[in-house]
Amino acid sequence: MKLDQLYSLRKNFTIIGLTGKVGAGTSKIAEILSAKDYIKNLDISSFNLDENKPEDLKVKISYNYLKSNENWRNFTVIEYKSVLLLHLLFECVYATRNTNSINDAIKMSFSIIGQNGKSGKYKEIYINRFDISEDYQLLGDYLYNNNKWFDEISKIDFDQYDTLNKYLKANKTERKIYLLFYANFTKFSEGFYDVLNKLNFTKRTRLLHDLANNLRLYGNVINVESGEKNLTHIYTVAETINYLIKLWKSNNSRDTKIIIDSLKNSLELMYFKEKFSAFYMVAVNKSEAERKKYISDKLLKIIGEDTSYKHFKETLKLGDSEYDGTDFSNGEFAYPDIENCIQKSEYHLFFSENDKKFDINRQLIKFISLINQPGIITPSAIERCMQVAYNAKLNSGCISRQVGAVVTDANFSIKSIGWNDVAEHQLPCNLRSVEDLINDKNPSHFSDYEKEGGKFKKGPDILTFKELVSIDFKDLNHKEKELGGRTCSFCFKSHLNTYEGEKNQVHTRSLHAEENAMMQVVKNGGLGLKGGNLFTTASPCELCSKKAFQLGIKNIFYIDPYPGIATKHILKSGIDSKQNPELLMFQGAVGKTFHKLYDPFMPYKDELAILTEIKPKIPQSVRNKKLKSILTDKIQDKDLKNILEDIFNDENTAFDNIIDLLKKGVEVNSL
Repeated sequence: MKLDQLYSLRKNFTIIGLTGKVGAGTSKIAEILSAKDYIKNLDISSFNLDENKPEDLKVKISYNYLKSNENWRNFTVIEYKSVLLLHLLFECVYATRNTNSINDAIKMSFSIIGQNGKSGKYKEIYINRFDISEDYQLLGDYLYNNNKWFDEISKIDFDQYDTLNKYLKANKTERKIYLLFYANFTKFSEGFYDVLNKLNFTKRTRLLHDLANNLRLYGNVINVESGEKNLTHIYTVAETINYLIKLWKSNNSRDTKIIIDSLKNSLELMYFKEKFSAFYMVAVNKSEAERKKYISDKLLKIIGEDTSYKHFKETLKLGDSEYDGTDFSNGEFAYPDIENCIQKSEYHLFFSENDKKFDINRQLIKFISLINQPGIITPSAIERCMQVAYNAKLNSGCISRQVGAVVTDANFSIKSIGWNDVAEHQLPCNLRSVEDLINDKNPSHFSDYEKEGGKFKKGPDILTFKELVSIDFKDLNHKEKELGGRTCSFCFKSHLNTYEGEKNQVHTRSLHAEENAMMQVVKNGGLGLKGGNLFTTASPCELCSKKAFQLGIKNIFYIDPYPGIATKHILKSGIDSKQNPELLMFQGAVGKTFHKLYDPFMPYKDELAILTEIKPKIPQSVRNKKLKSILTDKIQDKDLKNILEDIFNDENTAFDNIIDLLKKGVEVNSL
């Protein structure tokens, strides 16, 4: 019996979202997984697999599965930048619909591309942007000579559809728009951005940044700074991608296997998580040294040595801005926040060109085989421990960030878990109300300092911490509708640092997850951790790194690198470098994806029995023994028992002799 139908939902519909810092390798992952003959051309002999090692055997099992019976099916890539270009061109044609002229549409594209330049209305607000006064002849020629975009978009009934998403929503089966995007547009998009790279690489990166922000802010590519900033349009690009996925599904007899390259906004990420049960969010990571080298080499190839360093610095600057998500943290939810995207990802790949033990192909074949055949292999010890840390973080009452940690011995036996939270017998921040502090309710919830301490100069007055908090939240009574029943907590560290004009991390009320996990070992009697492992869903700060070093922790597995100097200073300062803890970026599954990949549809033994129709056969000797036991228990006559004993002496003829006796008995009865 075949079980294809059982796994068809997994095999036939899969959406993978990629995220990562600039230069981390998301595009390379998309390229690998979109290759039709990827598995056929993959030579795993370079893996040097040792079949006595369980993790190597898992790789072999995954590879054998994918190369068999068409289990490998390549993915189609939807590039985020191509979606942005589709929006740009749609709006250009729409804006010039009265003339229906490709030349007017092209001129409109110049206007949008240069909207944030120095001669535009925003003057010096934006830097490193294309300007409307620049020479766009090369770009104009490209758009004019490759005019299929205009031919197809200009056929749209603009009286009925004034936005791209309205059109896509109403025409999810339209063959022409399907062919425009999936047959030609990716290649056309690459050429478009290649032209912009030649004009100015840095300005091209800023253009993509601005177009995406505008679409999420205002629902169109034009910067309408005066427009109201709310969440109405936050999913504009995500919805476009969703419609394009449906367009593929309705127009294609092939499986729907899509990669989105790449997502930089965590709300868009959550959109796809909520939209598709078959969505897998994958973070692609790379060491800082390799990442920077990749960017540098790419720039040298594109623009040459003369100006590459300048563009290199600007690329890193924008990348850092998109990663830390400061604007997002300040309520500007339309802006990128790659750090949050990595934190919310539930599968992690580590891309290294230099270290063979992190071969990306090993990681990918394991990942894809588990999508198609959940539970075909079991989690690694590293995945198992990180999953516990991932679950532990949900216990955190910190309102800024939840982090989980696990401490194990050298054999990955878990000795303790921890999460960032206040000390025992204190109340976590998410359970405290700022209204209670201001109104002198539940005094045991707050420290003496919060209730009475602090001396801060504000104008001619000296105010306490509580008085400053009261001023900050003076309009809270008018925010009940906005709060929607939520308790209004507050972050002590954020307020105190603001009042002091400092960035002091010591002011946190919570223990860090890593130190909490290590202290739990001591609290419960103490166990040796020398040579052990620390798992953290973030990465250890300077203080936690020192504690790990002191305890003799050998390996620290982390998901998201800490921005401080812990890595280069604390963890690399041993007299004997062999004693330094090794920092290892996590690879594998966590969260819901952990269960989706490793929870089999049925016990593997049952599945094999159904597929092969092979089951253990009962030996004749066992059958004879059972029958003899039954008959012996029932027969009381000694002579009959002796006859029975003689019959069963020859196990090969025992059953035949019993049948002969039964036949003779029937014959006698019939007389």
